[in-house]
Amino acid sequence: MSDTVRQQAEREAAASRVMARADRLAALSETADALTRVYLSPEHLQANQLVGQWMQAAGMMVWQDSVGNICGRYEGVQEGAPAVLLGSHLDTVRNAGRYDGMLGVLAAIEVVQRLHQQGRRLAKAIEIVGFGDEEGTRFGITLLGSRGVTGTWPESWLSQCDTDGVSVAQALVNAGLDPARIAHAARHPRDIAAYLELHIEQGPCLEQAGLALGVVEAINGARRLNCRFTGEAGHAGTVPMLHRKDALAAAAEWMVQVENLTRQRGGNLVATVGTLRCAPGAVNVIPGEVQLTLDIAARRMRR
Repeated sequence: MSDTVRQQAEREAAASRVMARADRLAALSETADALTRVYLSPEHLQANQLVGQWMQAAGMMVWQDSVGNICGRYEGVQEGAPAVLLGSHLDTVRNAGRYDGMLGVLAAIEVVQRLHQQGRRLAKAIEIVGFGDEEGTRFGITLLGSRGVTGTWPESWLSQCDTDGVSVAQALVNAGLDPARIAHAARHPRDIAAYLELHIEQGPCLEQAGLALGVVEAINGARRLNCRFTGEAGHAGTVPMLHRKDALAAAAEWMVQVENLTRQRGGNLVATVGTLRCAPGAVNVIPGEVQLTLDIAARRMRR
C-alpha cells in the first residue's frame, strides 16, 4: 500500500470515528426523540465520563475541574510547557444538533490520538476542554464553563435557579462538586499559549457558497434581556377593542419593531425573541402580562 493510500485510509477511519462518537454522545439525552443535554445533568456527567475515557485512550492525563468541565492534557517535549487549548462545549440547547460543540471536542481528541500513535511530542502541550455549559439552557446564564476557566464566574450565579427551583450551587453539590472551589477551575494566562476551536457553522453561508471551511475573524458579543409587558387581563368576549390593554398585542408590535430595526442596521447584527409566556394564558382571556427574552448578538455592542 502506498503512503498516499494509507494516509487516506487513516483520515477516513479518523472521520468515521468522530462521526460514530458523535452518535454515542447524541444518545446521552434527557429526551429520547430530541437531543437535550444540560449543564450538570446526569446526561452531562455521563458525557464527561465518556469523553474522559476517549481522552485517556489518546494518551492524555484527564480530570474534571471544579465547574464540571472535562479536561485532558497531552504533555509537550518539556513538561509543564504552555498549552495550546482545543475543544468546545458538551451541553446543548433543546432539540439540538449532534455536532454543535461536540464536533470540536471529538476532532481535538483525534488530533492528539494521531500524535500519540506516532509517539510525537510538540514544543507546546495540547490540552482539550469539553466545556460543561455554553448554551445556558438550564439556568438562563451562559458560558459557565469558560467563565470558570477564565476566573470570571460571578458569585451571584450560585443562587440562580432552573425551572425546577434547583440552584446552581445545589446542582454543583448534586454533581459531587464543591461550590466553594469554583475559583480552582481558573487557569493563569501564562499557562495557555493559544486557543483553537473547530465548530459547525450553524448558518447557511458556507453551504450556499459551496465552501467547506471558514475562518472566524471576530467573536460576536452577546446580550440577553428578560422583558416584561404589563397590561390588563379581561374577558375576551366582553371587553371592547378600544378599552383593551392587551399585553401580548403590545409585545407583538415591539417584536416587529425589533425585527425592522435590526434589518435596518444591517451588518452582522442579529436579534431574536426566543421565548414568550402569556398570563393568564387562557384562550378567552386578554393577556394581562407577557414575559419574553431578547437575544442580541453583534461584533460590536453599543449601549
